[in-house]
Amino acid sequence: MQRILTLVLAILPMIASATDFSRLDSILEARYPDPTEPGAAVLIAKGDSILYERYFGIADMAANQPVGPATRFCIASISKQFTVMALLQQAAADNAAVPLLDRAVSDFFDYPQPFWHDIALRHLASHTSGIPDSRPRDNRDWCVHADEEQSVQYLPSVKAPTFGPGEYYDYLNPSFILLAKVVEKTSGMDFYDYVRANIFDAARMDSTYYFDRDAAGPGQSHGYIPDGTEWRKYDYGEETFYATRPDGGIYATARDLLRWENALRDGRIVAPAWLRQAYTPAVSVTDSPFCDYQRRPDTWYGLGLFIEHPASKPVKVYHTGDNGGYQAYLAKYPVQDIKIIVLENRNDRSRDLLMAQIDEILGLR
Repeated sequence: MQRILTLVLAILPMIASATDFSRLDSILEARYPDPTEPGAAVLIAKGDSILYERYFGIADMAANQPVGPATRFCIASISKQFTVMALLQQAAADNAAVPLLDRAVSDFFDYPQPFWHDIALRHLASHTSGIPDSRPRDNRDWCVHADEEQSVQYLPSVKAPTFGPGEYYDYLNPSFILLAKVVEKTSGMDFYDYVRANIFDAARMDSTYYFDRDAAGPGQSHGYIPDGTEWRKYDYGEETFYATRPDGGIYATARDLLRWENALRDGRIVAPAWLRQAYTPAVSVTDSPFCDYQRRPDTWYGLGLFIEHPASKPVKVYHTGDNGGYQAYLAKYPVQDIKIIVLENRNDRSRDLLMAQIDEILGLR
């Protein structure tokens, strides 16, 4: 049996390398038929080699700027894994008696309720804290412009968790804002300075940055949604909680995300033992009584990442992202060293369908 499995794993990379991408061309050309509309960047790589790379549509409709290799897209919740890797770096350097990931939230934040003593940092990173997302939503202007500080102000007033720590999966964006604050407390650095020096620079991601409400970075695109026969800009100023960053505020190019994946693979961000913790299933997404929109088959959540492992199929580690008009998808098959990157500045097409089509074309599903 082991010999058969080894043979299958050896064949799969060769299948991907020899893939005829003409079918993918047809799918994408039908998905983005109009070059004057918002579009996408699509990149597939094996190892250090790019197998497929195409760009579609317009990045900035006001400037009539086309999407290209230098276009920065908001990657939304894909940003969470960057926060987790910063935390893992701090965990690796920590010499405390209790490992950093197992330390309680109450060790870092003076919240009055006793249940914070039972919620560990790993629960925040795996969406298993049980803390509800009860951020106030009665003032739309506040929601549209709320930043990190405002988005966690409700936490001290939470009366009780929805479930016990580690019991279930329930997606909570403010968790990653707290983890960023922990990185600040343990490193003694501003979180964004820390990530730039220890994450982006280490991965050679020269075109990546966090959202800045006061200044657009070079090559920054906009997200759009259809509005009748027109396209309406839909990002900061139009979408709620867009301005929070550790949970969803990174802008990156497709090529920079490939550099990120290769840096993780090569151990330039964290050592393999720490990376395995992020890639290890912590809780079932499929069976969660919460987050019904995320109940994907054969799927678990690790630390800042989804893990999909159907029976007799290779493991896929990935994350999706949605913010305003942006849709993003960053996936890897670690054993096969295959990476899939899809960044869209429109959200009117099914991402799940495209994910499945690409996996099938690569012979991985």
